[in-house]
Amino acid sequence: MRRTHLAARVATHAAASCSPFATVSSSFVPATRSARASSTTASDARVRRETTTTSSTPRLLREHLHDALYAPRTGYFTNESSRTTPVGTMEEGAIDFKTLRGQDDYFAELNRRYAKLGAQWLTPGEIFAPHYADALAKYVLDEHRGDETDDGKLEELRVYEIGGGSGTFASGFLDAVKREAPEVYKRIVYTSIDISARLNEAQSARVRVAGHGKGRHQTKIGDATDPTTWGPSNGEACFIIALEVLDNLPHDRVWRPKRGEGEWTQTEIVRDPSTGELTQRDAPLKDDLIKRTLQAVDMTADLAVDGDGGAYRPRGIMHSIKRALGAVATRGDETWFVPTGAMKLFETLHAKRPNHRLIAADFDTLPSVRIEGVNAPLVARQLEGGRTDDLDSYLLPDSLARSADVFFPTCFDTLRSIDFMTSSGNAERSNARLSTIMTTKQFMSEYADVGATKTGSGYNPLLQDFSNTKFLLSRLEGHHDHDHDH
Repeated sequence: MRRTHLAARVATHAAASCSPFATVSSSFVPATRSARASSTTASDARVRRETTTTSSTPRLLREHLHDALYAPRTGYFTNESSRTTPVGTMEEGAIDFKTLRGQDDYFAELNRRYAKLGAQWLTPGEIFAPHYADALAKYVLDEHRGDETDDGKLEELRVYEIGGGSGTFASGFLDAVKREAPEVYKRIVYTSIDISARLNEAQSARVRVAGHGKGRHQTKIGDATDPTTWGPSNGEACFIIALEVLDNLPHDRVWRPKRGEGEWTQTEIVRDPSTGELTQRDAPLKDDLIKRTLQAVDMTADLAVDGDGGAYRPRGIMHSIKRALGAVATRGDETWFVPTGAMKLFETLHAKRPNHRLIAADFDTLPSVRIEGVNAPLVARQLEGGRTDDLDSYLLPDSLARSADVFFPTCFDTLRSIDFMTSSGNAERSNARLSTIMTTKQFMSEYADVGATKTGSGYNPLLQDFSNTKFLLSRLEGHHDHDHDH
């Protein structure tokens, strides 16, 4: 699960857009005021492109980021020497939103709780517990039931959560199913998958304290993008939940000298033997995963929704995207950060659990990004008292390595293209599915008890804060009830 309170940054900061048609950062006007204070003042920095060869073994950017975030025992999320995990919890209990007078009270309460956390961040699922989990449980139960009115006749409900954080969401989800659908609860198997052993233990402990036994909940340590984590392939019907996971999946960087034209190059990370510093250089594009991901990016503009069911209308790869890029710029170089980690995850999910339904929620825009390029990441260290130190590069010196979070905005249109491409092995993709995109406000308005998070002034942070987040919902055939939102 992710992230520190990002929606509430000051309006003067620039935001990184994940739109495939965005070639420069757009202004970001959040619905809320800042709850994070940046302690750095450096201006946006152009990442240096090295053309000289060094003696170090070159690695793709996704390999570098994977180690920085997930290296065994030393990564940002897996660091065993740190006294705390990056994920914080609401130890004082849930916020009683009805006692708050309005927006100012809400942020004052958040600031007070952040001050006690130390160098940790809170996720929406934590801030809005139990209402966030209640909403997703309602959605899953509605989808699981379909037209069946007798819960006793339903098949076993299998749920997988990727990156379960502190276990607050899993505990709340199981609480909601037990309360609202006791017959379903008797046959639910909820599996939390996390690459961090410490977080895995925390998830298990929190769920057990809530009264859910091993028959209802289990944990597994592993990388969800790795097929071996999932064991043998099977066709079980299941739900896969990924909340603020996509932004931390490694990406790759591609570059070309003229915007909208020419061949992409792949970015490689090398260590300069004379200085010991990490640098990056461009090399001919050879990596197959990057190529497949670029295919999905190219297809983004060619997926059209036709009616409630959704229909794919191919208009030619690159046609729309080239037209859009050509319209906004005709000169200058071009840098993109492409979601190869998401491509790998979706390929794994469709291979190992081909009948899954995905619920993914994440940020589609990030403020204060200092790195140039479409879909560029935010690099930040969380400091004591909820403060944040924003950094200029993901190529960090050893003194900062593995102490900083690196996270990307999610282009949900591209994510839908990735799901579309990987959901069918058919070359014509006639059986591929077209997922639904909803804003968090839309999703919560339909599935949450929004009265429970409404403050005295009418301000509702569940609907109005984190306005830079969306949901991707993949349904079985015939389940496309909502128009997608951009």
